[in-house]
Amino acid sequence: MASARIHEAIAKEINKEYGMDETLLRIGTVSPDCWRNVETGSGVKDKYLTHFWDFRVKDGQVNDYDEFYFKYYNQLSNPFYFGYLIHLMADQYWKTYVDPKYEVQENGINGFRLKDGSFHDNENWFGYFEDIKLQKMLAKKYNLNYLPTEASDIPNFSCRIDELNLLGLFGPNGTLSYINNELSPQDDTQESLIYDLNDITKSILETVRFIKQELKRLKTLKMTLDTKFKIAVDIDDTLLSTKELEMYYWDIFLQENPDIDPNKEYKWGDPELAKFWSEYREKMAFGKIKDGTTDCLDELIKKEYIVDLLSARPMDKYASLKKRLVEYFENNNLHYNHINLGFYSKVEFLKEHNYDLLIDNDLRHIEEANLAGISTILFGLFNPNYSGYQTDNWNEVPSIIEKILEDRKRKHI
Repeated sequence: MASARIHEAIAKEINKEYGMDETLLRIGTVSPDCWRNVETGSGVKDKYLTHFWDFRVKDGQVNDYDEFYFKYYNQLSNPFYFGYLIHLMADQYWKTYVDPKYEVQENGINGFRLKDGSFHDNENWFGYFEDIKLQKMLAKKYNLNYLPTEASDIPNFSCRIDELNLLGLFGPNGTLSYINNELSPQDDTQESLIYDLNDITKSILETVRFIKQELKRLKTLKMTLDTKFKIAVDIDDTLLSTKELEMYYWDIFLQENPDIDPNKEYKWGDPELAKFWSEYREKMAFGKIKDGTTDCLDELIKKEYIVDLLSARPMDKYASLKKRLVEYFENNNLHYNHINLGFYSKVEFLKEHNYDLLIDNDLRHIEEANLAGISTILFGLFNPNYSGYQTDNWNEVPSIIEKILEDRKRKHI
């Protein structure tokens, strides 16, 4: 996999065309790997999350940089975000086309093919220190100077990437400090026994060409997708029977805690409710998929609508939430385009990403979306206080969408 200095070199080469702030770009392009320095229990940590792994692909790891592009395309003029995207693309190219040049197997043993043609078994210390040698050589060749190690030292720094925990990037134990301290060039830097600098430079330029092609592809693809009808589907109590599961475990919780008053109406912040969620949050994460949902979403996708799933669940409070949701939906044959989790405001996310329709059980989100000019379907038991489209039957959703499209056409006549 491409290491920090390789990512920085690739970003510098691409930046010859874009002319962005180089420091921000370099920091952005090393940031996905800062998950390594996030302490357990301090929030988002998983590598699969920072690298946008697509668990619907069964063979090998795949960075779904399409998903990053579509979620954060409004921010790609920010060098930090653009650098992040470059990292995801470079990793995928490197894993597919470059790593296999050096990783070989002899007599069933994994190892490296050295420059002299000999074989060395895959001992971690050997590969690690050979990679360090290469990175120091690249730092010298590409003039990769020291990076600021605190966000406060970076002019115009901003980052709202839900999948990234900046605790692993900044500070004395962060990725940036590690790069400065361990990967800066030295007068006595040795050449690697595995990696030839000229060969690596060629691979860097090949990766740059690949990324430029992919950026063009993504731009074209987005223009195509922007012409399609985009549907955002809420997950909890719309797609999944979350409330029913919550009530089931609340009854168990009361039995296990007889000192808690079952008749009191608890609110967020109450210690009793906080204890309940801390003990049962994971068990309540995957309620039964509501009847008719899978057939409905398949029908909508067949009509070439974009169907994305949305949830504001805090990713730092669940164990591997996105991975487990994807696997859960896969096991239940529920299909969609993308899942978006953890955003700061649902209606702002809908507006920023030009969704045409929201299907949600929460009247507050429905009314906010309506005010923003977004069509809606309130999902759940009939609410007499709401005059818009509503249903508690997924089988009715396609026909309601057809009515919404007819309404939109009439308004434009």
